Amino acid sequence: MNVLTRVKFSMHEKFIPIVLHCRVLFVPMLFLLSSSIFAQNRITVSGKILDDKSQPIVGANILVKGTGTGTTSGENGLFSITIGAANATLEVSFVGFQTAEVKLEGRTNLNIALQPVATALGDVVVVAYGTQKKTSTTSSVSTLKVADIKNAPSANISNTLNGRLAGVIAAQGSGEPGKDGAEIHIRGVATTGSNGPLVVVDGVPRSFTSLDPNTIESFTVLKDAAAVAPYGMAGANGVILVTTRKGKTGKPVFNYSGYVGFQNPTTLVDMVNAYDYVRLRNLADINAGQSPVFTDEQLEGYKKSVEGAPDADYDKYANTDVMNTIRNKNTPITGHNISLSGGSDYVKYYVGLGYLYQQGLWPSTDRSRYNLVSNIDIKATKTTTVSVSINSFNEVIQRPSTDPNATFATAQAWWPINPIRYSNGLEAYNNGKRILPTITTGNRNSDQTRIMSQLSVQQDLPFIKGLNIKGVFSYDPTTLYDKNWNEPAPSSYSINTTTDPYTYTEVTVAGKPSLLSQNQRWKEFTYQGILNYHNSFGKSDVSLLGVIEARKTQWDYVAASRGNFEFRIPEIDLGSSDKEDWGTGGTSSQTRQVGYVYRATYAYDDKYFAEASGRYDGHYYFAPGKRFGFFPAFSLGWRLSEEKFIRDNISWISNLKLRGSYGESGNLAGGPFQYSSAMSLYGNAYNWGSSIVQGVNERAEPNPNITWERARKTNIGLEGSLFDNLISFEADYFYEKRNNMLVSPNSVVPTEYGIGLSQVNAGIMNNKGVDLSVSINKAISQDLRVGLTANFTYAKNKLIQTYENPVTLNDPNRSRTGRALYSTFGLKALRLYQSSDFDENGQLKGFPTPTFGAVAPGDIMYADINGDGKVDASDETYIGFPILPQVIYGINPRVSYKNFDLNILLQGSAQSNVQIQKELVWPFFVGASATQVVADDFWTPDNTGARYPRLYGQGGNSNNQQTSSWWLFDGSYLRIKNIELGYNFPEAALAHIKMQAVRIYVSGQNVYTWSKIKQFVDPEMGQGGGGDNNARGWYYPHQQVFSFGLNLTF
Repeated sequence: MNVLTRVKFSMHEKFIPIVLHCRVLFVPMLFLLSSSIFAQNRITVSGKILDDKSQPIVGANILVKGTGTGTTSGENGLFSITIGAANATLEVSFVGFQTAEVKLEGRTNLNIALQPVATALGDVVVVAYGTQKKTSTTSSVSTLKVADIKNAPSANISNTLNGRLAGVIAAQGSGEPGKDGAEIHIRGVATTGSNGPLVVVDGVPRSFTSLDPNTIESFTVLKDAAAVAPYGMAGANGVILVTTRKGKTGKPVFNYSGYVGFQNPTTLVDMVNAYDYVRLRNLADINAGQSPVFTDEQLEGYKKSVEGAPDADYDKYANTDVMNTIRNKNTPITGHNISLSGGSDYVKYYVGLGYLYQQGLWPSTDRSRYNLVSNIDIKATKTTTVSVSINSFNEVIQRPSTDPNATFATAQAWWPINPIRYSNGLEAYNNGKRILPTITTGNRNSDQTRIMSQLSVQQDLPFIKGLNIKGVFSYDPTTLYDKNWNEPAPSSYSINTTTDPYTYTEVTVAGKPSLLSQNQRWKEFTYQGILNYHNSFGKSDVSLLGVIEARKTQWDYVAASRGNFEFRIPEIDLGSSDKEDWGTGGTSSQTRQVGYVYRATYAYDDKYFAEASGRYDGHYYFAPGKRFGFFPAFSLGWRLSEEKFIRDNISWISNLKLRGSYGESGNLAGGPFQYSSAMSLYGNAYNWGSSIVQGVNERAEPNPNITWERARKTNIGLEGSLFDNLISFEADYFYEKRNNMLVSPNSVVPTEYGIGLSQVNAGIMNNKGVDLSVSINKAISQDLRVGLTANFTYAKNKLIQTYENPVTLNDPNRSRTGRALYSTFGLKALRLYQSSDFDENGQLKGFPTPTFGAVAPGDIMYADINGDGKVDASDETYIGFPILPQVIYGINPRVSYKNFDLNILLQGSAQSNVQIQKELVWPFFVGASATQVVADDFWTPDNTGARYPRLYGQGGNSNNQQTSSWWLFDGSYLRIKNIELGYNFPEAALAHIKMQAVRIYVSGQNVYTWSKIKQFVDPEMGQGGGGDNNARGWYYPHQQVFSFGLNLTF
């Protein structure tokens, strides 16, 4: 069985793949560690490459001086190289560090420490269309090395970013395989339109969520105007640059990384048992003035079932925990990657193959993904470099034909007195209320293949020192085949408990299977011409960049459907021959954009820095003659630590730089062709005599002046390192004003006008805040090292100008202007009414009159905001923060002792409110069940200080179901996002086998959460979208994962 074998299994076979994949991990490890190699004439030298803080360096080049023999350091800085002479000299190099020459003099085990070039900030960072030295950057840029996250057992790499980078929110909105990508925001929310950042992979705009983390080198986040200006009208929301791994000079290095893990939901709502349901249901009916539904005999029967009494009759008095009955538990997830890298002065290569398998909550839900990466760099001549890159994946997702949210909706409403199956195995009918068909009937298969291919040629121009040109062409085809097979539910059975024995009657569901087949195809083309110049003149350093970039995409969609299948074979041709059962559809679209980029940087004495950058950008969205915009930016930097007044007087400052930037960037507003009249064609549009004929009508009013959003950004930053680089930090203050946001006019037009008024670019809002990051690394001793990385972001926005609707226009309490976008509005709840608030006739004693229905003790009392003596919708006001937090933070402590290391990520947020409502907190809402947390603390005459109102019927009490602060919960949370404990086998144990490194580890993802709402909803999910569905518990939950992993390098 190899690592790419996919094993299909049922609920009862779910441990088979775990056993198989454990074999994949353990067999090579045991074999390799138990093997020995007979001594040879050649000498093997091994050791570890460290930085000046005793931290391991991965990817350092180790060469035997005067020969072509070489290697690179692997996991934890470990290396092993075979040489022919005991007195050889090793040359060790790494970007940002001074090259070291080490004479062996017979030694075979070494710890080699590299010294940084000038300071710890000598690293090279990725920026738009190139790289820069960290010391010379004048913009706000954050970088994350993927070595920190590649062992996190997450099927979607976007979910590993939360808490790791200052300014970045990555909130996961669903745990469903294939739909589990995070919603990413950089520095909060700055527009009423799209807030998603631009993602660029290896220099080309692309998605990164399906990439194998083992094949990624780094993430770089561009946050201020100077950093994003080269991306023009796509950069206003920030940019994420993803760089994949490349080959390095040295002998071939083979790596294997793999893990197996078990998943369980982070949050499942605890519902009441059958006895509590019938007991509380009777009480709710009595409070509503109705007769109780359940008799004392029934209460006693359900009580016996809950208590597990010997004479309990589960067919008649069921006690069903629906979610824990139908879901898989400890579902497997496993990922594996093998790679080969190396190179010479002429050819460098990296090839990687990855595999992921993840089972879902239902037996029929899973995901399989294969990744293939090949990056090759060829030195064709002394001045010509050719690079070829292919990064592809194939992902197949299997799931039921029913949307998972519908299954959770059914589960939330499930009465625990309803059995799923009877004791004889037959599925219960329950008057048509069934849940098994939502997870077992039908099938939806999605098969997606994407190939990101790229060719670049760089030519150095020797007639001008430092000048080169580069051409880049990328072609990214994607295909998505989706087949949705719907079947009628199988037969179920009603039960007659008045007979002895009980009798069962089959209930069939009419209908035949149907099939919807959808095919989509994307083609994305990118062309870049890059002119780059860099040279130094004495103390001056100059670089110039010019780019011409053009992009186009094509999308095609074709769908076909057939119904009334006679056979259960999901192929279109086998469906009904009656054309009334046929359906077809299809459409296509194209996009075009072009941009001209410039960047000029100047540095003097490695102390003073200036940069000007920008883009002249055009997009097809807008009207001819109005498609291009100019987005300039400039920035300045000053390394204070290089001034004599600091360098000669404050020895504990290792590096200190002040920088500032100002500029403009853009964001697409609306959709394409809003500048022109949109027409719709309807098959049954008009009556023409006695016939109904096709017709065309105008769909929307055009706006020929529609344009892009324009963001004016200001950033002031301070960064540096202290105490010989023991502590490094960055601090930024940012302010952005966003103009030209699309808003809908609040003017009312006559119905005869036929269409609504077009949107206009009239919205204005600002966004400001700070983001901070700190890193501490300390070698306590040769064996003990500790470190801490922390980041903090505060971002608050405010609507400056928007078109209020007629209700909020002249009401300062409900006005959205001047408040944060998506602030929560509703009634202000004061407390619960008590018996003393009513007279002997049940009338309120001098309180404002609520208008949402009759109230009684135990109902919610609201504030009369406008003072008119009554409480109605006009009393709505601002009641809470937006759901997306204004404060986010991450804390990453780590410690290593000898060969053990421990890494923990704590991630959290604050200043966020979440509305919880309907089934989660309103017992028996529209015939639903009740949650245990409400059942434990609702108002009664004996529990007047309860958290929740009194129970009331099945429809609920209208007064208590208003949007109000009573149902607004604090969304703040702190989570142990990841914890990893690893062991690196010592060099001595690997000295006689051809291995550079062996590492084993255990890891946990979403380990524990402190939150006031986790009994209802995962707090991160509440911030990741989902709206009303998440507020009522209709969502596929996040997964908690515990895994075991193995890394091998040889």
